[in-house]
Amino acid sequence: MVSAKIEPTVGLVTRPGVLAIIALVLLSLPAVADLAKPGFYTSHDGETHTARMAQYWQAMVDGQIPPRFAGTLYNGLGSPILTYIYPLPYFAGSLVHSLGFSFTDSFEIIMALGFIFSGIFSYLWLKEVFQSDRAAALGALFYMWVPYRFLLIYVRGSISENIAYTILPLLFYCLTKLQQKSNPLWTAATALSSSLLLLSQNLVALMFLPIIGIYVLLLAFAKKSPRYLVLTIASGIWAISIAAVTYLPAALERKFVRFDEVYALTYLDHFVSLKQLIHSPWGYGFSLTGFDDLMSFQIGLAHLLVLGIFLLILAFQVLSKFKASANTRVLSLFFTLVVATTVILMIPTRATIFFWQHFEPITRIDYPWRLLGLTTFALSFIAAYVAKAAKPGLIFIFLVAAVLIANRNHLRINLPAYFDDKFFLNYTNTATQLGEFTPKWRQSTRVPIGFDPATHVELVSGNAKIENVTAISNEVTFDTQVNSDSARVRINKFYFPGWGVQVDGQKLTPFKDLIITDTNTLLLDVEQDASGLMMINLEKGEHQISARFGETKLRLFANLLSLGSLVLALGVLARTNIGHRQRSEGS
Repeated sequence: MVSAKIEPTVGLVTRPGVLAIIALVLLSLPAVADLAKPGFYTSHDGETHTARMAQYWQAMVDGQIPPRFAGTLYNGLGSPILTYIYPLPYFAGSLVHSLGFSFTDSFEIIMALGFIFSGIFSYLWLKEVFQSDRAAALGALFYMWVPYRFLLIYVRGSISENIAYTILPLLFYCLTKLQQKSNPLWTAATALSSSLLLLSQNLVALMFLPIIGIYVLLLAFAKKSPRYLVLTIASGIWAISIAAVTYLPAALERKFVRFDEVYALTYLDHFVSLKQLIHSPWGYGFSLTGFDDLMSFQIGLAHLLVLGIFLLILAFQVLSKFKASANTRVLSLFFTLVVATTVILMIPTRATIFFWQHFEPITRIDYPWRLLGLTTFALSFIAAYVAKAAKPGLIFIFLVAAVLIANRNHLRINLPAYFDDKFFLNYTNTATQLGEFTPKWRQSTRVPIGFDPATHVELVSGNAKIENVTAISNEVTFDTQVNSDSARVRINKFYFPGWGVQVDGQKLTPFKDLIITDTNTLLLDVEQDASGLMMINLEKGEHQISARFGETKLRLFANLLSLGSLVLALGVLARTNIGHRQRSEGS
C-alpha cells in the first residue's frame, strides 16, 4: 500500500525535465545568495525603484486603483510618474510587502524570484524548440549566468529589466506552443505573457519587438500556417488592450510631461567599444561619456566561447551535409544574426551613428549598451543548439563549468545599505534619473528646496486662517476662515490633468478660477520652485476646500479596456482548462 502511493511521486521526480528544473533552481541559489544578506545594497537604481514601489503601495492604500499620482515626490509636491511607468515590478513588490516584508526585502525577493523563474521559463521554451532536456538546460543556464543579468541585479539594481527578462522566455514559450496548437488557450496565454512584458519594462519590449516579429514569421513559415500568423497578431492586439491602463495615457498624455525634452540625445554618450564587449573589468560605477566606463559591458567569455563552438559545428554540418532540423538551424542562424546586429549597433562607427540619428524609434533606447540584453538572449538559444548538436557529454559538462566559472566574480553586492520603510514612504526626490515626468507647467525639473513636505497648503496673500488640513497621495482637504476682503491660497501639489478642486462644493475650472502658477502669476527668477502648483482666490468668510486626483476620460477608458481584456483572457484560460479536465474525466 505504501509503495503504491510513493511510486507516482518518485516517477515524477526522476523525470529528466523535473531534474533539469531542480538543477537550474539549485544553480540559481548561489547567484542570488547575496540578496539574502541583511539590509539593502548600493546600486544605480535600486533606491529609486524601491521608492516607486513604496509610492505605488501607498497610492493603492489611499484608494488609487490603479495608482497614478505619487504623493511625496518632489519634496511633497507629488508626481504623475505612476501614470507613465511600467507597473508590474511595483505591483509585484507591493504584493510581497503586503505579506509583511519590508520594501527593501520585497525588492530583493522579486529580484531573486525573477532570476530563478527566468531559468525555468527559458528551459520550458527551449525544450519545446529542441525537444532535448540537455539542450534546454544548457540554454537556460546560459540565459541566467551571464554578466548582463548580474549587472542588472547587483550593479544597476534594475528590477524592471530583471522582470522583463524573466517574462521574455515565457512569451517565446507561448509563441512556440501557439504554433503547435493554434487554439484559444495559447492565444490567450500569448496575449497575457505579451502584456506582462509590456507592463514590466517598455524599453525591453520595444527592443524585442522586431525579434519577436521575425521569430513569429519564421515559425509561421515553418508550419506554413496563416492561421498561426493571424492568431499571433490577434494576441498582440489583445496584449496591448490589457496593457492599455499604462500605454494609452503614456502615448496620448505624454505631452503633459517633459520626457521627450530631457531624453532627446542621451544615446550619443553611451556607445561601447569592441574591447569592452569582449572583456572589461567588473565595476559598480556608472556609464560615462566615452569608453572609460566604471561598469562592465562584457558579453561573457563563456558566451563568446559557445558562439565560437557553434560556428565550428555549423561549418562542420555544412561541409559534411549533416541533416539537422531545418527549423532549429534557421532559428539558430537568425539568433546569430541578432548577436551580430546588436554588437554592431553598440559600437560607434560612422554607419552606426548615422543609423541612430536617422531611425527615430531606436533613439527611445537611451543607452545603446542596453542591446546586450538581446545579445545574451540570442546566445542562450545558440548554447542550446550547441548542446543539441554536440553529442559528447563532456562538451556539455565543460560548457556548464565554463559559464559558472566565468561568472563567479559577478555574484556580489558592492556595499551594504540600510533604509527603513519610512524613508521610502516619505521619499522626497524625483525617483527618476532626469526628472522626465515633471509636469510641463513646471519651469524646472529640479526638486524644490524651499518647501516643507508637511505643508500642503499655504496662504499666499490676504488674511486667512487655514485649519483641519488632511492630505494623502491623491487628496488634500482643508477649511479656511478669510478675514480680509479676499485671500489667495496655494495647494502645494503639482497640477496635472485629473486634479479636481472644489470650493464649498463648487468645482473650479483649471486655468480659469483654478490658477496654475506659471510665468503670469510668479516672479520666476525668485519663485521658480513654486511653478506648476494650484492656487485659488477666496472671498471673505468660511470655506471648505477639497482637491482630489481622479481619472481623466482617457484614463478611465484605458482602465475599463484593460480590465475587460484581462478578464476575457483569464476567462478563456479557465474555461479551456475546465473543458480539458472534464474531457479527461469523461474518457
